[in-house]
Amino acid sequence: MSDAPELPDVALDLWRFTARGRVAVQVPPDGCRDLIVVAPRAGAPVCFVSALADTTEMPEFAPGDRAVGVRLRPGAQFDETALLALLRDGERADDSDLMAAIGSAVQLDTRVREALDCLREAPTLLLARRRLGVSERSLERLLALRTQRGPLFWRQLARARRCARALAGTAPLAYLAAEHGYADQAHMTRDLRRWFGATPTGLRATPGFLETLAAPAYA
Repeated sequence: MSDAPELPDVALDLWRFTARGRVAVQVPPDGCRDLIVVAPRAGAPVCFVSALADTTEMPEFAPGDRAVGVRLRPGAQFDETALLALLRDGERADDSDLMAAIGSAVQLDTRVREALDCLREAPTLLLARRRLGVSERSLERLLALRTQRGPLFWRQLARARRCARALAGTAPLAYLAAEHGYADQAHMTRDLRRWFGATPTGLRATPGFLETLAAPAYA
């Protein structure tokens, strides 16, 4: 097999998965949409684009099912029908075909990329808007149009992902809540349960799931 092709700028990661048995895989919300080809052990490949998730999802796979996907940058723009048509409904599923389709059909508005980067890093929404030099209404309109989510979604997702990754350490939960801007530990617990379907204690007990949060994604 040849080396994997270089990722286009609108993509973050190329990933693969093979089901060793019947399994439901925990997929945390990451602010991205993925171009995915699933090749069942029996049947024709299926190509689709994942939705932008608001909570952890649990797709199921049968033994021998294989999947390959390209994670697109947050806010990537494309016509889904046109993108999938380039892959002829999954008949062409090698790496180069996926990259070629993405390179020709997916774009990213620089204003959106700048806004999402700023929302990820700024301590508050107000400071993010000031750094961007835009009004609250303008930022809301831009992100609602281009990402179907508002600034608050992106701010809260970034915070939740950073906090959940920090659970891999040994810091006390109360400390992590304060460190990540939650009002208190109960607030952090509610937020992480909303995004990831488990309490901080429960997440700490599943290191494999926490490892998925280290994959390239938003925040």
